Amino acid sequence: MFRKRGSRQIVSMDLHETVLRALVRPREDGDDWLLYEAAVPPGYVEDDHIKDEIGYFNWMKEQVASWGIKRDQVRYFVPDSAVMMKAIEHPEDVKTEDLKGYVQMELGRSIQLPFENPLLDVYDPTPGDQKATLFAAPAEEVMRFANILDDAGLDPVIADLRALSAIRYFTKRDYFKTDKSYLLVEWLMTGVVVTIYRDGEVEFLRYQPFEKENGVYSSYAEGDDIKFRLDGDVEAYRYQLAEQVTELERMMTFYRFSIHKGDIAVEEIVSFGESPELDYIDGLLRENLSFPQVTTVRDEDVRKFYNGFGSSDVSLIGLALKGDVHESGN
Repeated sequence: MFRKRGSRQIVSMDLHETVLRALVRPREDGDDWLLYEAAVPPGYVEDDHIKDEIGYFNWMKEQVASWGIKRDQVRYFVPDSAVMMKAIEHPEDVKTEDLKGYVQMELGRSIQLPFENPLLDVYDPTPGDQKATLFAAPAEEVMRFANILDDAGLDPVIADLRALSAIRYFTKRDYFKTDKSYLLVEWLMTGVVVTIYRDGEVEFLRYQPFEKENGVYSSYAEGDDIKFRLDGDVEAYRYQLAEQVTELERMMTFYRFSIHKGDIAVEEIVSFGESPELDYIDGLLRENLSFPQVTTVRDEDVRKFYNGFGSSDVSLIGLALKGDVHESGN
């Protein structure tokens, strides 16, 4: 999404409220990928925002030093709650490579955003059709992460969207079929990223945060592994998961009848992520007889292609693959 020039090897980083993951991938092709994980101390990150910048900065410096990644290039995700998506139309004479300049010129005129000083990217799956998808986020939210990473001794070069990185992973695996609509659901500890994807085009994107009063998962280290514990009542938390599944049904209905006037519907739900409740969620999805085909990506499915990685790393792997997989606007 947003990039600058950088230095040595590539580090792809996934930070949210509970866990920090860093995938180290040398520039050369090979199987020598490394994954580092650390439990985020309570209070450092809340609701996708860094709350204790000094504490987080000092903690991040410790991770950078212990992982041996100082001065390396780093890619990271734009905070999920900060991202907005907007379908746009453009004149016939505006080429794909000129779309970002066109959007910047039209901001505040034909293109309106709910915040000032945005960082943006334009996704153009079908060049020449005069349609594109605009992704935008407040600059201060994106740069807050970049500045701390820079201060911690890293070289932040790319901020990307979690949803696009997940799509990149499945594209690399040749998963998507032509003329088929997929609903991708990534279950994080603190929320859900929902994307509808069809024929190279992102047609729907939404982040749904969990209500903390119904319980949240916290992380802790057990040797080299990161474990999760539920702080709250498990039944209250699972009720919230059931509500999210019901919300998926509403989203698919909106997609079918409001976006496509009843002509196109979601044909497959792909469920994955870091949630320890992934099996329970799979049961909820399959119990709904109105849902299409359900596929849950398990750890073993990912390990067939990326040894040592699991369902929680799908988007992170996709971030590391940026540049390997053709995508408009890359």
